[in-house]
This record gives sequence, C-alpha cells and structure tokens, in this order.
Amino acid sequence: MTLVQSFRGAVLGVAADDAAEGVGRLDPGIPPQLTVSPASAEEVAAVLGWAAQEGLGVLPLGTGSHVDPVSDGPYIVLETSRLTGIEEYQPADLTITAGTGTKFGVVDDALRENGQWAPFDPPRVRERSIGGFVSDAEHGPLWAGYGALKNHVLGATVVTGDGRILRLGGKVVKNVAGYDLLRPVVGGRGRLGVVTSVCLRAFPVPSHERVLMITGDNVLELLEMALAVGTAPILPASILVGGPMTTLDGRSALVLRLHGAPSTVAADQATIEAHIGSLLEVPGASPGRADLLLDELRDYGGVEPCGVEFSVLPSNLPDVVSVAADAGLNALVVDTYAGRIRIGSDRLDPHALNEVRAAAESAGGAMRVVRWAGADRPAGTPHRGAEVRLSKRLVSIFDPGGVLWPTRP
Repeated sequence: MTLVQSFRGAVLGVAADDAAEGVGRLDPGIPPQLTVSPASAEEVAAVLGWAAQEGLGVLPLGTGSHVDPVSDGPYIVLETSRLTGIEEYQPADLTITAGTGTKFGVVDDALRENGQWAPFDPPRVRERSIGGFVSDAEHGPLWAGYGALKNHVLGATVVTGDGRILRLGGKVVKNVAGYDLLRPVVGGRGRLGVVTSVCLRAFPVPSHERVLMITGDNVLELLEMALAVGTAPILPASILVGGPMTTLDGRSALVLRLHGAPSTVAADQATIEAHIGSLLEVPGASPGRADLLLDELRDYGGVEPCGVEFSVLPSNLPDVVSVAADAGLNALVVDTYAGRIRIGSDRLDPHALNEVRAAAESAGGAMRVVRWAGADRPAGTPHRGAEVRLSKRLVSIFDPGGVLWPTRP
C-alpha cells in the first residue's frame, strides 16, 4: 500500500497527491512524501493526527514564496489552497475574517470597496497568503504610523501539532483576559500550529496622502537626515531610505509618507522641513510616479532569491550601513524608525554578509536570513539562551510530538 493510499483510507475526504511539485520558489531540499489539501480546521486536525501516528513531519505551505529548504524528513506538505475566501466582513466594525490561503490582495480589494484598507506593506504583500503573512508577522515601514501587525490580528483559528483546534482572540480589540495565546502564534512562523483563518482589524483609507522625498547619491549620505525625521514632533506614516532606485534613474532617496486631511498634511510637511532644515520634494509630476516609487521601495531587496535583514538601534544604522558599503553591499533599503536594513539579490556573498553581521552584533543587533537559494547559506544571529528555552517550552505545549515544520529547529 502506498502512502497516499494509506492516507486516503485513514483520513476520509481530504485531497491528497503523490506529486511533490510546487513546494515553492526555493529548493525544498528533501522532497515531501505526500501533498495534502484540507478544506477545514477539522480536516487539518485529522491530517496532523495521522502524520503524528505515521511519524511524519508536516510542512504548512501557502504560496511557497517564503519556505526554507527542508533539512529533515520524512515529511508531508499541507497546502492551504482550499482554505480560502472571506468568511466574514463587518465594515461598520472594521473587521474582516478570511481563510489562511486567501491572498492578501483579495482581502485588500474587499476592504477598499468600502473605503477601508489594511496598512501592512512588506515585500510583495498582495501576493502573500494571509496565513503565511501572519505566521511571519512581517510588517513593512507603515508600522511607524499604524503599529505592528501583532496589534491588528484580532483573532485566529489555529490547529496545534497534536490536533487541537484553538479559536484564539475574537473580533474586538480587547478580547482576552490574562495571557494572550494569540500573540506567540502571530510571528511564530508556523511552529506552534497551522493557522486556518485570521480576523484582521481594518482602517479607513486616509483622506489624503502626500509622498515626499530627498534624493542623494547613496543611502549613507541620507541616513542622518532620515534619523532626524524620526525625532521630529510629527511622525510620518513611514520613513524609508533606499537605493539605488530604478524609478529615480539610479539615485537613492529618503522617502516619507504623510496621511491625514489636506490641511493637516501640509502643516506636518512644514513642521518636518523646519525640524530637519531642508525642503522636501514631491516625486516627479508624471501620473503614478509616487506609486511606482512606493512599490519599488516596498519590494526592494525583498523578493530576490537571497535576502537578509539586519536589526540594530536606529542610532547605530550609519555604522552598519558604512560596513555594508565597504563590503560591496550598496543596494539596500533602511527603515530608520525600526532600525532595520534589508538587502536582497540574486546572489549575496556570505563573507560580505558576515562582516556586516559582526558589525551589527557588536552594536547589540542581529542578522536574520529571510531567504537563501544555494548551499552556502550563512548563519543568522543565534537566539539567546533564555529565548531558546522559552521557545522550546511553547513548542512543547503547542506541538508536543514535534510534528510541525521539519525545516525549523
């Protein structure tokens, strides 16, 4: 009896296929034994229970764009293409609930039809599945104006590694008393359970947006001014420095976004200009130029086969960016308010990255490998002992059999 026949006999009604294609853009390493496509939280629970009995790991998979190479087996892929669709949308309550496999772009389109949006802008966010997006907890530069994603995931249905179905949170901001189990799931990277649906908080679309910039020859020369913007009495919706930018003919730029009523935005611009002692300019007059610039900045370094992030205190950013430039890593984007540097390319030199990593760690920061195509994957900054112990304790509660994510420790 084949594994797929065994699965179909034990878990009735769940689609299964021997084919192991479509695991993602990156090399999956060890190929999976089986691909299954459950259509409900109950079916996900049945799959996880069967996998535990068979001694198989389970790799949850949305779009596959952020999967790491699997280094341990055997395992099966649990893909979420049947866990899709908007389950509930209450425009008056500013909440929307969708299946984990639903593309963020679908959710965003539904919100915008009612003058609302979800202000999250990591790279290629519209193409991400809601479940993968929430599991990674990637918040782009708009977090400066709207807060981190963890604050806006109001509820989720999660299936633990041993098959328990947990309905965490709710549909209002204050929905728990005591320890909030939803918080570690958001950003848990799928290690604590399979997210099957998510309830997000929505926001009204700003009545007015103004994109402003200052251009320069390179990122380093713009950093001090960007850091000064972060100390102004007015906080923009986002503060980014990136370059070289195709939209700006190879120039680098400090780019700000201001949201609010037209009169408020104009006053905010004047306040920032007075604070930094420099005038800000609007991107070129051609229609859509600002949107093209924002899209390029959003995706800059975040979609290539190799991508890393460095995190340091904002005051230490110039030193780390200077080391990156000396190591030949000149194409990058910096979120100065968050103290985050993103670098991506079709190929990155691990030795150059280790030089920057050493500089970041000496300043109390860290390096995270987001994606890596190839065998020469550099090591990210290890977690501290207390963090490792806490993580292992959480995993032992949510996934006592160690079924989930064979690709991660």
